[in-house]
Amino acid sequence: NRTLTLSIAYIGDDIVEKSAALIPLGQNDALLSAITSLTEAQNGLAEAYGDGPGNVSEVSWSVIIDPPPTATQWPTWAQVQGDIVEVLPETATRFPTFPEIGGKVSVEQLPDNIDTDNKRTQALSPPVRQNPSLTHILSDYPTLKKTVDIPTQSPNNKREMLFDDVRQVAYVALTDEWLPISNIVEKREFLLTTNGKRIWFNSAYTGSLTLRVYPMGNGGNGLPDNPALDDYQWHTVTATLTGVTSFGSSFIGLIDYIETDDGFETLSTARSVFPSIDAYYGESDGSKAPNQFMQFTLRQDGDWYSEDVMPATPYSMGASWSQDTQDSRLFTINEASGSTDALRLFSDSWDKFDFEMVVVSTVSKPMALTNSNTSEYTIPFEGTYRFIIENERLYFKRQADFAPLTGTVRIEALNLRVKSYE
Repeated sequence: NRTLTLSIAYIGDDIVEKSAALIPLGQNDALLSAITSLTEAQNGLAEAYGDGPGNVSEVSWSVIIDPPPTATQWPTWAQVQGDIVEVLPETATRFPTFPEIGGKVSVEQLPDNIDTDNKRTQALSPPVRQNPSLTHILSDYPTLKKTVDIPTQSPNNKREMLFDDVRQVAYVALTDEWLPISNIVEKREFLLTTNGKRIWFNSAYTGSLTLRVYPMGNGGNGLPDNPALDDYQWHTVTATLTGVTSFGSSFIGLIDYIETDDGFETLSTARSVFPSIDAYYGESDGSKAPNQFMQFTLRQDGDWYSEDVMPATPYSMGASWSQDTQDSRLFTINEASGSTDALRLFSDSWDKFDFEMVVVSTVSKPMALTNSNTSEYTIPFEGTYRFIIENERLYFKRQADFAPLTGTVRIEALNLRVKSYE
């Protein structure tokens, strides 16, 4: 189906629409008759709207067969209206000025802080708030990483934080070094008394006595009235003394403070004389005792931890064990298979202490850390581990006969643990 469209140019702003019938191509007589009628109608229309006879182009077959481009497509703007630049207003061809859009700003419209007498204030622009992009924010955010190794190399200006869950410490990268963030809340010293040492009064004392103690293996023996005290717990003891010159000869443990009728003394700093209670710390014969104050740190878990107590020489070593000559904390093991082929750090008097121990091992088979050989205190395979060992003898050995130990073990840290008092 093809439709013939006829177009004619005429002068005027109106568009005249007329219904028409479709004439199939091939019926030439009917087509010519229709064209003739259309031409006569258009001439009459032109004459009616004009000043004289109509002047309509004669339609020829060449126009029908080869119509102009405007008869076969939507006309362009230029074909209908002409050049758009000639139609647009002048302000539409450039960036308009402020007065052309909003007019002139009067003095009454200016903010109060604008001084119209000072031209500089009128030229100042309001501050621009700079918001960093998301990419910039993410690039500035430090990278969080987990580690089991103490960083020693320079971070080389990297934005990074390292978390050590074993040692319970974090590290923040500075420009060329690492800043450790510890979990220490407080530091202080405690007097750790041993058998044979005691508190001496400069003169026989009569009156009340109150002290807070932490027994470590011998209960309340040696304290006034020898009270029954549980080991490894804090206790506050009160007694009435008459003509007493000394106390604590067989007490083993920590003394936090001593209070008498004459004064109060907190034993938190290393010294041998306690003037507030007119007393001193001495040997069994009354001579001054050596310094037995020990540094402790209070951590976020609520417990006190002593300074490192790792001995320079272990109490005993099995035949398969050897101590490094340069690093006394490092031990090498070569096929340790017997139950007594072990490393023992302390004598019997240390068996009931509570310890915190950090161990780095390259042994691939299970290694027990205590004489009880329990899984709770066993290194399953190589790596870095932290243990809280309570009331056990430290005794490094193989866990099973069929799994002898070969490799190295380094005791990185060994500290006494003391529960915090309320």
